[in-house]
Amino acid sequence: MPSLMATVPIILTIILTVALNMAAKKVLPLSWLSIVIIGLSIWGMDIQHVAAYTVMGFLGSLDVLCIIFGAILLMNTLNIAGAMKRIEGMFNSISEDARIQLVIIGFTFSAFIEGAAGFGTPAALCAPLLIGLGFPPMAAAVACLILNSAPVSFGAAGTPTNTAIAAVVSELPAMGIGLDEWTLGLAFVTAFGLCVGMCFILFLVVALITKLFGKNKSFADAIPALPFCLLTAFVYGAVALPIARYIGTELTTLMASAVTIFVMLGCARAGVLMPKTVWRFDDATTDAKSSSNESASQMSLFKAWAPYLFISLWLVLTRIPQLGIKPVIQSFSVGLNDLLGIANASWSFKFLNNPGLVPFIPAVLIACVIYKLDGKQISAIVQKSWTQCSGAFVALLFGFALVHIYRYSDANSAGNVSMLFSMASGMANLAGDNYFYVSPFIGTLGAFMFGSNTVSNVMFAPLQFETARILDLPVLLIVALQNQGGAIGNMICINNIVAVCATTGISGVEGRLIRTNFIPWLCYYIILIITALAMLKFGILPAVG
Repeated sequence: MPSLMATVPIILTIILTVALNMAAKKVLPLSWLSIVIIGLSIWGMDIQHVAAYTVMGFLGSLDVLCIIFGAILLMNTLNIAGAMKRIEGMFNSISEDARIQLVIIGFTFSAFIEGAAGFGTPAALCAPLLIGLGFPPMAAAVACLILNSAPVSFGAAGTPTNTAIAAVVSELPAMGIGLDEWTLGLAFVTAFGLCVGMCFILFLVVALITKLFGKNKSFADAIPALPFCLLTAFVYGAVALPIARYIGTELTTLMASAVTIFVMLGCARAGVLMPKTVWRFDDATTDAKSSSNESASQMSLFKAWAPYLFISLWLVLTRIPQLGIKPVIQSFSVGLNDLLGIANASWSFKFLNNPGLVPFIPAVLIACVIYKLDGKQISAIVQKSWTQCSGAFVALLFGFALVHIYRYSDANSAGNVSMLFSMASGMANLAGDNYFYVSPFIGTLGAFMFGSNTVSNVMFAPLQFETARILDLPVLLIVALQNQGGAIGNMICINNIVAVCATTGISGVEGRLIRTNFIPWLCYYIILIITALAMLKFGILPAVG
């Protein structure tokens, strides 16, 4: 009975989001209210503890909220200044071959935008760019949704993975696990599975596009692009994996995609591993390409990329442990103890270590100066960014509060274990040895419900962590599978599908997109499970604790 009652907020969330199609910003406050009622009436908590853990959750979300706002603010600054148009124009002279355009724009450039901004911006920018190069709108939507999967767990300077870490950080000391070793271990395991999957999925997407939208309706048309696809996936993984293992979360997608962009652009221009014949869509012409070039800003490429170069340099210098800068910036913090008089309710914020504040905000200020933006433009940027972020802010505030009450509900007069432990025990008993195989599905379910790997990790990373402990499964691997499941869930998430349909002008085909993307999602899911089993068997899994 307690386990069943503990699931009520989760079940309510699923019903409201999936069945009634309510937005997360409306659902999560209601879910929080339901857990407050259960905590007070059934679990025996008092109002002071509930209020303290709610405030603790609100404050705990500040790290993520700052990153989201800083990333979106920079993206809007670049858009209004015309820098993003100049960056897009750089890609218009890649190649006449649509398969190569798909790989470089649909994956590498999309991954860079994901690493810098995340939260739905890659598809909004890259799908229209592909359409401008002659792609059918449906093809652009399918490709951008599927390919924006491997980069997602490290999107917006590592926000989803950092959120998963923040969601379980209070449990690490009791297990003898240091924060740094947990962070690097989780980053590496997450990146390893996603990079292995991309070696297959990148070519699968090219094959899917040639089969569904090519004039010959044949998978064979994709084969000449196979070497280019494999090289792209290899370069991305070769950069992402060492960064994830030895530096951390913020740079994994950002640097891997940046390096891959310029390596593959160089390969394309030099004819390395390029198909011998050009493949294009039936009705594609170079008109769109030419007009795009003509309308692109005359801004220099260095000036257009300058804010991103500043961000990359700052993150490299401050995240490499050997340079000794990281401990210095982490020493600057603000915090509160004994919130509302509750002993274990505390909060700290290392503000200089938060990418949303530094370097994103300084990058925005630099951009405003070098692009000579006036007060009216800056005001419009701030207002647009706030409008875009406000819904996510509400969802994350109450999502973090919900999770904190779940975790600390063992502070009660009835002597009950926490709701999180109770629910995890129920799941452990229900799934047993099969839990390993369903763990990524829970991450995907969260992304499907909320449209965000970040929110999925807020909701389910603590549950996965606790269930793994009960079942004596490797907690690092289970939380990584949660993180990976949330990433690949982006390709079938209804929120993302609706947004892509809007940006590509194909509203009304949401169901067809989900059906089309289901097979790639399933393939990726299977690859993640096989990769995780291989990591266990061959001892690739980092030791923590």
